[in-house]
Amino acid sequence: MTRAVLFDMDGVLVDSEPHWKRYWQTEVFPEAVDGEPTLEDVTGRNFRESLVALDETYGLPGGPDRFEAEVEAFAERMYRERATVTEGMPALVSSLQDRVSSFGIVSSSPRRWITLVVDRSDLSAPDVIVSAEDIEAPGKPDPAIYEHALERLDVDPFDALVVEDSIHGARAASRAGTTVVRYEYGGDPEPIPEAEYVADDLPQLRTLLFELSADD
Repeated sequence: MTRAVLFDMDGVLVDSEPHWKRYWQTEVFPEAVDGEPTLEDVTGRNFRESLVALDETYGLPGGPDRFEAEVEAFAERMYRERATVTEGMPALVSSLQDRVSSFGIVSSSPRRWITLVVDRSDLSAPDVIVSAEDIEAPGKPDPAIYEHALERLDVDPFDALVVEDSIHGARAASRAGTTVVRYEYGGDPEPIPEAEYVADDLPQLRTLLFELSADD
């Protein structure tokens, strides 16, 4: 029986991914010393871990620390002024709360960015918010962030659904033992082994979540 539905934030609850993709591709990737980074290197991961990985793989002039403050400044502006909650998502979350006991946000983003999104939106208050900053373990695709959320909710992984858009996020949720729905608003998400289900628009996501959370 499904007791909890956990949502990633960027690209699922909020339409921030186009802004992030543009930023990485124009402000960070061109600085790589050796090779050509791709969005798969960074999407779904904590931004600090992404910078470290880019530096280790491709080389970043001045190292990750040189870019950290710039990324944070961009994110603060973007979440305050540009990114909006995915259309129809507040209603979906509200209707799910009538069917399951817990709704949570599990994100690689720092907690203050998550708070910005929640405070500026019509989303119902989550029962749990877990940021990559809250755990002393690697972020997505490591399962620790989802394991931490499930522990706080006292929910067994087999009783939890997770909605993720990125490969890193889907892998983290799958490794934590949950059922994963891969969703990409306005996109065309490819099936991956870690995600049992795929939805490419909100009506399809709603149908899947309602079917999967139906009483046994």
